[in-house]
Amino acid sequence: MIQNPPKFEQAFAAEATPERQIDIRQYLAVLLKYKWAILSVALLTGLIGLYMALKAVPIYASQARLQVERDTSTQVLNNPLGMGIYNYEFYETQYQLMRSWGVAELAAAKLGMLDVPEQTTVQANAGMFGWRNWLPASLQAPPRTLTADEMRANRIASVKGAIRVQPVENSQLVGISIQNANPERAANMANAVAEAYIEFLKDKNLENLQTDQTWYSSRLETARDDLDRANQELQDFYERQDLLRGGTNEGGASLQSQRLQAALSNQGEAENTRLRLERVYRDIVNARNGQGSLENITELEPRGVVRALKASMIEARQAVTTLQQRYGPKHPRMINAQSRLENAQAEYRTELDRVAESVVADYRRAQSAEATYTSQVEQAKTEIRTLDRNLAEQQKLQDRVQTAKAIFERLQSGEATTGMLGSGSQKPNVTIIEYARPSLTPVRPNKQRMVMIAVVMGLMLGVGLAFLLDHLDNTFKNPEDVESKLGLPVLGSLPKLKLEKDDALRPMREFKEQHKSAFSESIRTIRTGAMLSGLDRDHNVIMVTSSVPGEGKTTLSLNLAYAIGQMKKTLLIDADMRRPMVGKAQETAKTQPGLAGFVSGEHSFEECVTRSETADLTIMHAGTVPPNPLELLASKRFEKLIEELRSEYQYIILDCAPALAVSDALVVSRLSDALLYLVRADATPFQAAEEGVRRLRRAEAPILGVVLNHVQARGRGYYGKYYRYGYRYRYGYYNTNYYHDYYGQDQKS
Repeated sequence: MIQNPPKFEQAFAAEATPERQIDIRQYLAVLLKYKWAILSVALLTGLIGLYMALKAVPIYASQARLQVERDTSTQVLNNPLGMGIYNYEFYETQYQLMRSWGVAELAAAKLGMLDVPEQTTVQANAGMFGWRNWLPASLQAPPRTLTADEMRANRIASVKGAIRVQPVENSQLVGISIQNANPERAANMANAVAEAYIEFLKDKNLENLQTDQTWYSSRLETARDDLDRANQELQDFYERQDLLRGGTNEGGASLQSQRLQAALSNQGEAENTRLRLERVYRDIVNARNGQGSLENITELEPRGVVRALKASMIEARQAVTTLQQRYGPKHPRMINAQSRLENAQAEYRTELDRVAESVVADYRRAQSAEATYTSQVEQAKTEIRTLDRNLAEQQKLQDRVQTAKAIFERLQSGEATTGMLGSGSQKPNVTIIEYARPSLTPVRPNKQRMVMIAVVMGLMLGVGLAFLLDHLDNTFKNPEDVESKLGLPVLGSLPKLKLEKDDALRPMREFKEQHKSAFSESIRTIRTGAMLSGLDRDHNVIMVTSSVPGEGKTTLSLNLAYAIGQMKKTLLIDADMRRPMVGKAQETAKTQPGLAGFVSGEHSFEECVTRSETADLTIMHAGTVPPNPLELLASKRFEKLIEELRSEYQYIILDCAPALAVSDALVVSRLSDALLYLVRADATPFQAAEEGVRRLRRAEAPILGVVLNHVQARGRGYYGKYYRYGYRYRYGYYNTNYYHDYYGQDQKS
């Protein structure tokens, strides 16, 4: 029964997969590997650059220098209201004019370049290095016939494309530079462009002045009509308002304001009077309606003789009260006092009625006065609003007259100015300070710089290609690749051995013949890892397999068997019944029965094995290949053989067929205690190894770890976890048809 891997193996796997970090040595290893390719690309591009530099035509440059000044003394149509533009905008505009089509056309005319025939036949461009000339005539573009206009346009375009404007910083100076293969022609073209620019400005200024005059004339008539119309509208307004020209409505507005203030004052006084009388009036009305008494209205006492009559009435009432205590009601003195009291009361009430009527009359007069003053206030407000509207209309008409007059006077002044400018000289504020002279030395090509740039670009291209190839390589190159792709610990790495042409089997005997070599030391490391991983449980049966043929599993099996045989009693069985290699490496006679003969029961164990003289090692090669090796390995006899040999040998190493080619490894893994999976550096694709491990895991194979074979160490030892390796091997048989690769024929269904 297959058990789960022990804790030691899990810890070993965790320790063997550190966090990946950027290591500059990895990039250096890639550069060292492709160094000759990188240098070859750099040399090739350098030679191309040298050839182009030697073939390049020398180019000479000549420069004419001008002084360009702004003219702020006049303003024309382009700026009729005098609004200027900033300096940098002005000069940038001049630089663009120097490079314009119009300047180039004038310059070409001065150089005589526009005198062309009616038709011209031109050949197609030969291209870089004249490659088009190497093509057959049928593939070459036919000659093209150009008209005179097309030829002129081409020549003007060539002049325009050659113009280089070079301003002098913090000055009014600017250079016009021309580059040409002929130094004399370069100087002539630069001078022609400078003169053409001045002539172009002169023509444009004159054209602008003529346009300005036309524009001012047309606008002036319209402005005169607008001014006349504004004056007439203002005159009509004065007549409607019965005002003199130059008069205003401000006096009337002041008088109306005074009237409004007086009316508001009278209205306020009338309102106060009404409010003061209104409460007394309500009390009088209530008393007459039986809801009170006039005697209780205190506001009536100060009026007339109400207060005196009230005092007389009170005095008479007191006299009656005093006499009642001494006399009876029919006593003459009592009758006399009672008569005086009744007269006093009658006079008091009569006076109260009279005073109440006077209060009612005063209240009604106050109401009437308040209404009158309110009407006067509203009338004054209406008159003031009318005056305000008239003043606003008057101001609007006056402003319209002033605006029309200002526009008319400005246009009239502009027309006079353009007329004055048009009658004088229109030389622009541009002066040629220095004419161009033919140059004695070319400005390009810089041959040394061209070669250096070509070499640097070649180096960059070579480095880029190197890293591209490295990125596209899908093989294992170091233990970190194995751990990251397969998720398995790396038990060790076997270095690549330098072999002679006829010594292909020497790696299988390396540990036996070279005990002190680096290869043998790596085998001891793998032996230690395999033995230490079996501390918790016995790893008696160790199976060795790989993804595809040719990765070196037999080399690992033989050398590991020799290494373990130095310490423990070991048996090596060549279980690769398809392409057995153990017998070839040991030069065992082909007639030896081997595993096939022993499992069939036809031969004894001793007849089927070979014992090593240098170690406690017994070797059983495959023997005669049976018709169906899978049935032999899956048989009960083979399983019984392994179980019997467990008690006789401390370690049994099984060299099995590749996991992708056939299913033998899946069957044999059931009988194994540990499995070593071999991959070949720079040869085994990631996909092949991942598929092989996936199949074994699906079969619950006890995978112990991975051994990386055929590692190339560059410049330092290969021990340790963080070394890097170059790679140069590619194998065409790493495809999906592993069965065909193994047998040499397609699998039968």
